[in-house]
Amino acid sequence: MIVGSLVAWQGAINAQLGKMLSHPLQAAFISFLGGTLALAAALMLMQVGFPSFQVIKGVPPYLMIGGLLGAIFVTSVILFVPKIGVANVLIAAVAGQLILSLIIDNYGLMGVPKQHISVSRIAGTLLVIAGLYLVNQK
Repeated sequence: MIVGSLVAWQGAINAQLGKMLSHPLQAAFISFLGGTLALAAALMLMQVGFPSFQVIKGVPPYLMIGGLLGAIFVTSVILFVPKIGVANVLIAAVAGQLILSLIIDNYGLMGVPKQHISVSRIAGTLLVIAGLYLVNQK
């Protein structure tokens, strides 16, 4: 939950950054640049090293879209937090994550262990969606 709370801070910080710069994509770029520099420092400090181009060439292209998906997410947060707030954006994001996670788990996509969709898993997801409704009640 501590790591999850960082996402709320990230959303609020990036939304403010987006207001200060002339475009949300600029804010997303700065956010990812900061993350890239932090990861580069961690690789060096932990003496892990950077992956070689030979290793990277062997990675299937579809496994390289994680950064693209992250960029879409961060840019969306920057766009929507000023309009609907951090809680609404993150609850909606978690609901979307849970819905797709059920599908990924059910079919074992991307090599994850299969976990069949159950009534309790669907109920848990519906509770999150209900939470989005409840958070918006005045």
